[in-house]
Formats: sequence, structure tokens, C-alpha cells
Amino acid sequence: MQKFWICALIIIFIAACTPLFAVDGTEFVEGETYTVAWEGSPDAACVKVILSGERTPLGISPRGAFQIPVADKEASGVQSIPFRMPWIDAIAFTLRIKEFNANGVEVGLHKRRCRFRPRVMAKRGADGVYLDLHQKINQRLYVQKQGVITWCCAVSSSMNHTFLPPGRHIAKPHDHAGVFKVVKKYPSYWSSSYNVAMPWALNYNRGHFIHATSLRYYPLLGRPASHGCNRLTWHDARKLYLITPVGTRVEVIGPGG
Repeated sequence: MQKFWICALIIIFIAACTPLFAVDGTEFVEGETYTVAWEGSPDAACVKVILSGERTPLGISPRGAFQIPVADKEASGVQSIPFRMPWIDAIAFTLRIKEFNANGVEVGLHKRRCRFRPRVMAKRGADGVYLDLHQKINQRLYVQKQGVITWCCAVSSSMNHTFLPPGRHIAKPHDHAGVFKVVKKYPSYWSSSYNVAMPWALNYNRGHFIHATSLRYYPLLGRPASHGCNRLTWHDARKLYLITPVGTRVEVIGPGG
């Protein structure tokens, strides 16, 4: 269990019995248990811990805000609350501790801007592009630089969500888990197999590309939908194309994480 003290907007992070002062940007990992502690208001009768932020946008289109209550209890004086970090659809969030008096009036607020790391990325420290396709929902692409997740967007796996060994290819839609690298880039690529344009295409494994899809397929992003490539919005594909040189490491995370 990891413990944070929040007082005067400073978090003290205790890990392996060594205290550190953590600034904005402290990272929380999905599934890990944390304890937040604070010097409470003498008038507080109840406290709530809430995670809030903006969901991963769909290209340039926002998808709304989220507020996730993770703990609440009666309070007086110095308090601490453990909670287990849930999955959130963002790479950053605001941790808020709200204190209320017996009449339900807010009498204290402590907050800190934090980073989020999904469970499948917990032990993945290499820089590069990660395609998190380990389940059929919430499929996401993450970019990591210097051990920090810097960007995230919605992505789609093959419509069958069928994973084959890296060296095996069949005519039906499929995916491959493993570590690859960007071998070629095409600002505009034409697929002769499917007779379709693939803008901002990054080729990382034979016939498998990360590329922009058509507007009509945007509602399918985040779940299985493709013939075997990894689809993004036009905006997200262009951004990824511009920041990803040939040779960049690409890891596809399949079932089992």
C-alpha cells in the first residue's frame, strides 16, 4: 500500500518507508491500493475522495468529463482513507478530497493533479507506441516517452479480435501481440487488398498498419472493427504520424495483458 499526505496542497508519498515530497504529476497505477491522508477541518463530519477529469477525446471531439467517487467516511481531525485505483479513460486526473460539515456544507477542499497508468502498462517502461488490445472494450493507443505516458487515443483491433503468432498470417482479420517497430511511413497509402485509402499510415508488421479511418467508422473506435490494421481518427493518426519516426518501438498488447 502506498500512502499520500495531502496538506496545504502538498502530498507526501511514502514508499518503502522512505518519504518524498511529490509534486503535481504523481502517478497512480490501476489496481494498486493507496492511502490519502490530510489534516482535516475541525468542522468536518464527512469526507469524500473523488477522481475527476476529461475522458480521452475522439480526435478533436471531447467525450465529456468524469467524476469517480472512490471513498467516503465520517471525519474529524486528521484522517486517512485507503482506496483502490480504478481504470480511468484518461492519462491524467485531479484527485480531490472534499470535507463537509454535519449540514452537508463543504468546509474543506484538497486537490492534486496526478497521472494515471493502466494495469497493462504497469511494468512496461520502454519508450514507444503501445496498442492496448487486451480486451474487446476500451482499446487504447498509448505513447510513452522517458517512462511517462504522454498521450492516449482510441484505437481498434481486428473485428474478430483473433491473435496469431507474429509469423503467421491468414486472409481473415487478425492481430499479432508482440514487439515490433515502425518500418515505413506513408502520408497517403492505398490498400490494394481492400481498395481503400489509409491516410497517415505507419507500417509495423508486414500488412499491419496504424492509420486513419473514415468518419463513419469513428463510433467503432475503442473496440474490434478492422480487417487487421489499427484504426484511429484522422486527427489522431496525423498527430501520431508526425511524432513517430521510422524505427520507433511498437508493442501490441493482446489477451492476458
